[in-house]
Amino acid sequence: MKKQEFLYGVVIKLTREDTLADIERNFMQIKESGMNTVVVWPAFFWWEKKESGYPFNTGKAILTIAERVGIKIIMELAGQLPMMEYIPDFQMKDEYYCIDAQGHKQLDYNSFGVLNYFHPEVNEQICRIFEQAAKAYRESSALIGYDVFNETAFNSYDQYTMEKFRQWLKKKYQTIERLNDAWERSYTDFSQVTFAPWMWMSIMPVADFGAFRKASVGMFLKNWCDAIHRVDNAHPLIADNIGSMVTRGTGSYERPQDDFALKDTVDEIGMSFYPKTVKKCKPPHNRWNTFDAFYASSKREGFYIAEMQTHIQALFNPTTAVRPYELKLWCCEALAAGAKGLIYWMWRPFTKGLQTAGRGLVDYKNRSTPRLEFAKDFSKLIQETGPLTPLPGKVAILFDELCEDFQVFYTKCYQSVVDPNIYLNSVCGAYHAFFDIGVRADIVKLHEIQDYKMLILSNHLVIGKETAKALGDYVRGGGIIVCDGKIGVVDEVSMLNSDLPGGAFNAYMGEDYLDSDYVDMDFVMNGTRYQGYYSKELVQITNGNVLATFEDGAPAVIEKEVGKGKVITINTYLWYGYMQARNNAHLFAEYLAKEYDLQELTVTAPLKARVSENENDRYAFIFNYTYEPVCGHLKGQGFDCDVTVGANDVIVIKEKKS
Repeated sequence: MKKQEFLYGVVIKLTREDTLADIERNFMQIKESGMNTVVVWPAFFWWEKKESGYPFNTGKAILTIAERVGIKIIMELAGQLPMMEYIPDFQMKDEYYCIDAQGHKQLDYNSFGVLNYFHPEVNEQICRIFEQAAKAYRESSALIGYDVFNETAFNSYDQYTMEKFRQWLKKKYQTIERLNDAWERSYTDFSQVTFAPWMWMSIMPVADFGAFRKASVGMFLKNWCDAIHRVDNAHPLIADNIGSMVTRGTGSYERPQDDFALKDTVDEIGMSFYPKTVKKCKPPHNRWNTFDAFYASSKREGFYIAEMQTHIQALFNPTTAVRPYELKLWCCEALAAGAKGLIYWMWRPFTKGLQTAGRGLVDYKNRSTPRLEFAKDFSKLIQETGPLTPLPGKVAILFDELCEDFQVFYTKCYQSVVDPNIYLNSVCGAYHAFFDIGVRADIVKLHEIQDYKMLILSNHLVIGKETAKALGDYVRGGGIIVCDGKIGVVDEVSMLNSDLPGGAFNAYMGEDYLDSDYVDMDFVMNGTRYQGYYSKELVQITNGNVLATFEDGAPAVIEKEVGKGKVITINTYLWYGYMQARNNAHLFAEYLAKEYDLQELTVTAPLKARVSENENDRYAFIFNYTYEPVCGHLKGQGFDCDVTVGANDVIVIKEKKS
């Protein structure tokens, strides 16, 4: 079987100052650096001469150069700068702007612009220019695809968007009576529905609008994709988000971002990955979690790093400087996690604008840098491996967008005192705890749970009948579910479930909810004292077994066997505590790993390891995140060897698949 090629390259931001000779020199330098792909941005050249073929003549010339040099091209059609892309200044109208909830033009973003994609003229112009671009570029042998939306963003309350919202609501609720029941309103027709941020009697008006906002990206993006497909159905369409929706938190909620829905709309999904900010660098567990969650959203088909951070963000952000060893760690983490392409942001620094002198594998004179030297070395590894498939673990952590939707609005009026990311931080806390003990934990959706031995439900606020049935089938078939925090408090339309915890899943949990408190949250189990966090759930036992009690004697950990499986309920916020306060939840993960044989790969601490494979070989990636060399031993999943890894380094070991 032929090994799949790994798309490896850079974004090159073209300027009106570039000559075709400049572009060819850059392409040749990129090719000589071991890279095979260039993302060209912009794809429309409004500054070129207004003659036949305008504004695509420069683009066609660039593709001709790429053919000659031997470089593949992705044309970036939408990168959030409409005046450079789909609506140049001479076509712009004031009515094309998004509208905020108060009815004013949205000009909040000072670095780029997002227009009202539901405005019929905006939609028409985007579809027309995308179709024209595809016609102009489709015949080039250098073209390998189109990036149709980089870093998706949209949020508007204008008349066109509200009409789409009403159509979405009608499809969801079918009748106005059902909507009134969920919203606690008294409409007589869907045409009367308006947006108002009133949540006292029901969070559903705003939760539905939040869910619609995520769905809206797929709605207008489908129009753009259809326009391209009308003239070019041969080249794949790519769209990108920022990091993972599982780890970004509510900071991305207003954009909006739904990685799973994006994959349903385009052929391939990409991620902008910027782990180093002015204040800090994302720690290893967060980076692994980000990649693993995004791999899940790719339907485990693999994803692209559409933008990999290369260097200083801008003139006055020195702490965003990227060192070669950091790039090596990030790129190897991505490769091991299922990335099938990696594009650096970007080839050369900006020459004007907000990020002047920022970014770049080369410097402002196109001279090589230590980061480019790393990129050359990394090309040798990916030429050998091609895209890799991560080996799954035995532990799954369930993710449900509805839980995030609801927790955003249940906490919205209390954000000065309540963490708006309780749900996501609970999910990530569970991932972090298992990461720290060296056990793989995959982020999964409900339809995937049968593939895993253990399922973590952390602060899984929403459980309706469908979810309860899937969870019940999983347990009866031999699965082990571990719950903590608030479990199944409400159903899919935010109605308080009649049986708590768990709603329709309550019969599998062996306890009934009585009340909540926030004192005496620690508990002892099998001789280990565990630190509870945030709150404890006061329950009475129905038909479960008490494994541990809180300091005041209340049941802390309950186990109930059902069929071939069991449910373990921890009546405090265990994993959330690990994320927020570094309690000792990792010891509970350690207990679970030993009790249920969850660990398939071991490596001497403090090293971290994971195994991925292609058609013929397995590759073990062993990371050392310390400032000293570490010697250790790797065992499992086809490996059994001593290893030595330098400070802040990673080594890769290959074994033939048996």
